[in-house]
Amino acid sequence: MRGTGLQAERTLLAWQRTLIVLIAVALLYLRDPFQEGGPQGGDDPLHRLIPVLGVLVAVGLLIVHLRRRWRATEHGLRDDRTGRPPAPVARPWALVLTSAAVAALALAVAAGAVAGQAGWW
Repeated sequence: MRGTGLQAERTLLAWQRTLIVLIAVALLYLRDPFQEGGPQGGDDPLHRLIPVLGVLVAVGLLIVHLRRRWRATEHGLRDDRTGRPPAPVARPWALVLTSAAVAALALAVAAGAVAGQAGWW
């Protein structure tokens, strides 16, 4: 027998924490406090804007998806279509989208570090 405890709510809270951290990391990357000369020192931060906007769009899609799914399942208690406890809050595509956003930001950081060391900007 499957319990109807707080498992679904804890999962939703974990997703929210994950998305908040992803937003914070993206904004820190935009600020780049590790650059010589302090924050915003030296180079143009616009080259960092595209990956950050991509991450923010992905996070926005995930927030909308999670909220809709949470409400559609009566706050994670029951799926109206089946009457049973709902499937996991996030669909597989949401996991792929989260992973892709993290990978894109990591690639942007790595490319920026390499370009900065080579003196390309």
